[in-house]
Parts: sequence; C-alpha cells; structure tokens
Amino acid sequence: MKAFYVSVLASSSFLASTAYSQQNEIYLYNWDEFLSDSVIEKLNDTYGISLKQQYFSNESIRDEVLLSERRGAFELVVIESMKLKALAKQNLFHNLGDLQQSLSSNFDSRWVDGCGEYGIPYAWGTSGILYRSGKVETPKSWGALLDPETKTSGRISMYYEPTDLVSAALLMNQFEPFTNNEQELRVAYKTLQAQKPHLESNEYVVDYIRHPEHLANIDLAYGYSGDSYILNDIDPDPTWAYIVPEEGTTLWLECIAAINNGELSQQATTILSFLSQPEIAAQNAMDSWFATPNSKARALTSQEYQNDPELFPNQEVLERSYLYQPLELNSIQIRNRIVDSLR
Repeated sequence: MKAFYVSVLASSSFLASTAYSQQNEIYLYNWDEFLSDSVIEKLNDTYGISLKQQYFSNESIRDEVLLSERRGAFELVVIESMKLKALAKQNLFHNLGDLQQSLSSNFDSRWVDGCGEYGIPYAWGTSGILYRSGKVETPKSWGALLDPETKTSGRISMYYEPTDLVSAALLMNQFEPFTNNEQELRVAYKTLQAQKPHLESNEYVVDYIRHPEHLANIDLAYGYSGDSYILNDIDPDPTWAYIVPEEGTTLWLECIAAINNGELSQQATTILSFLSQPEIAAQNAMDSWFATPNSKARALTSQEYQNDPELFPNQEVLERSYLYQPLELNSIQIRNRIVDSLR
C-alpha cells in the first residue's frame, strides 16, 4: 500500500540511542506512519538494535533508489508483493526462504505465497476513495473521482502511481484492473485525461499530513484502507471516511524485504523475526491501524480492530477485489507513459 518525503533521521519515528554502536543501527525504507514507535522502542530494549527509518510516499522513486547505489543506505524495505518479485529477479534482495519457513505458521498461506521467498508478509488492504463525510455524500463509484460533480471539481487528490492510477480508471470502465489489453488501456487514458482539469493534486493525499493547509483544499481523494485514520489524526476537521467503489478494487500486500548489499546481517534477521512475533505484530498493527496478515496476531488484537470494516472488508467486497497481478512489460511501459503524459 502508495512527491517524495524524507524524514529527518533525528525524528520521533525511530529511537536513536548513543548507547549502541553503529553496527546495531539498522535502516528501514518505509511508508510514513507504517511502523509503531512503541514496537521500535521494544526492539531496542530487547535486542539493543536501533531501527531508523527513512520514508517514501512514491513507489516509483522508491524503486529508483532500490535500482541505484543509494540502496546501500538501507538494509530493509517495505515493498508491494508484485514489485518485490519483479525486482528480486535483478538480485536486489536476499532470499528469505529459510526464515520464512520458520515463521510460516504465523501467516495464512496466501500471504506467504504472495511475498514469495524474498519477503515476509507485513500488511494488506484495499484501494478506494477517501472523502469528507461532512461535505460530500458517500461515493458509490470510481466516477466520483474520475468524472466528478461540479461541487467537488478542483477539490480532488488523485495518486499518480502508474499501476494504481490506471487500475482505477480501468475499473470505472468495467475492465479488469491488471489487463494487458492496449485498447482498454487507451480508454483508461482518455478517462484520466478528462479527469485532470478537476484535480487539486496528483500526489498521495497522506503526504499532506505535513501540510494541513493543502489538505484543507481536498474533499475527495484516492487512497488506501487505513488512510482515513491517519488523516483524521491531524486534520482540524476530522470527518474523513473511506469506501470501496461498487465497480471493485485492488488488494495490495506489503512485504518486508532484506536488500542485498552483501551478507545479510544478524540484526536484520532479528528484526524480521521480531516483527513477525504474534504479540509484536498485533501491537504494530493496532498502533499503525493496518490489516495484519499475521493470523495469530489478529487473535490478540482488540474487538474494535477485528471488527473494523475498513481494515477487514466483508465477503461481498472481497468478491469484487482483485489481488495484484504481474503485468507484461509492454503493459507496464504503457502505464508509465500514461503517467508521464498526464504530468
């Protein structure tokens, strides 16, 4: 689950400690608001490992970092399952098959299979529409974003990430979101061209948690399950809600992978195992409020968490949801060209 924001490494997002040597500092490349501070603190207290984070909010730029020498700054990264499998073919990640096997009893097999041998399941969810419930009627269709009414025109944020952006336009036009059909992709492009004049932003709306003055200009946004809680925590007008449109949605799976910069450190392995412990995964999921793929962890969470329909949609929603699928190279290139043209 997702402009490029970089945290200051002295921020509260990680626990810095002068008591431990440089070799016990491990750097994670992650989404913002996607790891519990209390879990980081407990990791430090238990193992003497200081986990530090740098954040991305644009997957394309994250991938540029991973494909460059800059990846040497990190040992771990949170990455969507299909992109993980694609980049793993370029020897960018350590094979975690043995570790994954030792942890597999904590996870539903579909999530283990989703991450493959190069990642540990971390979080999952849906894509949909974020809206201010006090100002906007509950959207029913992707058309609320892509073919908006006059009153919401100019107050819309659309995330220009190639796969997710084009998938929304395909779904609105009754096509499968991971199609490789060029004609269907052309139709999606025309839909996105028509939407462009109605946009206030083409950035991920959660970026605006650092700029609430910009968030005030947005009433509708493309987003992901769990995002409404992040927005409501910082917005003076906390009326954000989330809905999966009637045409369906995409299901994403985020994995933690170990970047191949040489030998895999024991500290990195310890972190992966630590975050997969049911009690730790439960605390992390509740503090960050995302859906955990750790089945043992879910049993340790609160009833409020377990019964949250935004995190755990009902069967009817799941039946109109599409798990991320690999795309043909030409299809990926078309999606990238669509975004470049729209920008």
